[in-house]
Amino acid sequence: MRVVAFHRVSTDKQGESGLGIEAQEQAIEHLCASQGWEIVSSHTETGVSGSAPLTDRTELLEAIASASVHQADALVVAKLDRLTRDPLVQMTLERALAKKGVRIVSAAGEGTGGDEPSEVLMRRILSAVAENEAALVSVRTKAALQAKKLRGERLGRPPFGFKVQSGMLVQSADFQWVQRVMELRDQRQTYKEIASTLQDEDTEGTWSYGKVSRIVHRWGTLNELNSL
Repeated sequence: MRVVAFHRVSTDKQGESGLGIEAQEQAIEHLCASQGWEIVSSHTETGVSGSAPLTDRTELLEAIASASVHQADALVVAKLDRLTRDPLVQMTLERALAKKGVRIVSAAGEGTGGDEPSEVLMRRILSAVAENEAALVSVRTKAALQAKKLRGERLGRPPFGFKVQSGMLVQSADFQWVQRVMELRDQRQTYKEIASTLQDEDTEGTWSYGKVSRIVHRWGTLNELNSL
């Protein structure tokens, strides 16, 4: 059987570190090896919530398209909540893929072994549980942010090169790389050239056009950065 593998992590940090993705890959590869299935393509989505609408799920849509192009028999995920945490989206995907002769398979089982009433019921229950978990996380997150706001602490994830200490934004060990980006930008290097240069210089980090672009747009000039 030919299958398409799909993985998802909800934060960029998880994507950069491999945390979560590696475990998903191992689960899918183990299942396929045990069943003698061939993985014809693999897709990974990072920094995307499982509750996001399909219009924001570029990699997932590419995985679905790939299943059609490669005439795959299944779209395989480590767990159903890696596919989506929205029951409506899950049912929509199931029906859309079924029309192409593709079924969704979870390496954890989760009622994806067939379409018997008991299997379908299990999928629906687990989908509802995933949706409820996402809602609870949202409620807890909003409450925590509100409490921090009332204490006068900084909200949101600190920009690269900084960290939050006692509710205040302070420079981190990576601040040197922010300065280096702005130095190279003042030398009129392009974002792509800066990313390439820093990828060679920074043996522990990962640099891309997008990362450089975010730093430059945040700080504007080296003088502005050095005034901090």
